[in-house]
Amino acid sequence: MTDECEMAFQASKSAKIIQSLNELYGISIKEATELYYQSDTSELIEEGISDLQCRSDKYLATLVWDECHAN
Repeated sequence: MTDECEMAFQASKSAKIIQSLNELYGISIKEATELYYQSDTSELIEEGISDLQCRSDKYLATLVWDECHAN
């Protein structure tokens, strides 16, 4: 996969996860975006660690939510 294709895939995946956070938890797109980009999970997805990018968007949204609300 070229660098451009990989970047486009990651941007699309991130947008879908953010949209899933919005839909599943009733938070604004802005809140969902901040939550996503503050999470360790987003870093792992963008680095391609553990093939997380292969998981469903809703599953990844629940991981992000759980990570940020574990306290």
